[in-house]
Amino acid sequence: MGVLHEPEDQHFSPALMRSTVVITGCLIMLAVLEIWVWLTLSSSFAKVSVTGSMIVTALSFFITGNTFRLRDIRRRVGNRARAGRIAPIDALSTLPPRETIARRFMLGTVGAVVGVGTLVLTMIFSGDEQQGAREAMVASVLGIVCAMLCFVGGTFARPID
Repeated sequence: MGVLHEPEDQHFSPALMRSTVVITGCLIMLAVLEIWVWLTLSSSFAKVSVTGSMIVTALSFFITGNTFRLRDIRRRVGNRARAGRIAPIDALSTLPPRETIARRFMLGTVGAVVGVGTLVLTMIFSGDEQQGAREAMVASVLGIVCAMLCFVGGTFARPID
């Protein structure tokens, strides 16, 4: 069947890509960016700050995007149960609890705010550095772009429980 196919019982929307492909793509993109940061930045403060905040931001954005997918599945299954296409008891057994979705959104939001805040602060404080200020600013912007792409990847991946 191929790499991009998942069996129907493992996925609510068969048109979505295989989760391992999406997660691997996000990890490779983040690893390439981290290697670039360690090779180009001269300031150890900027290296550590950008590296840690990129990882936290990308992971938080992925979790948030994945939670959007989980919430969408909950809505679809609930609509099918209300329309009478499936039994309500079957819907309850497949639906994630609302508390789970709320906690995941809170976790993703806190991580995203902390990560993006750290990247922005790194951009601001790297202006005081004698060397590598421009590279630190570019790395911070690329970290935010990477996080946004991880968010999109999270919406394409099968919900992780």
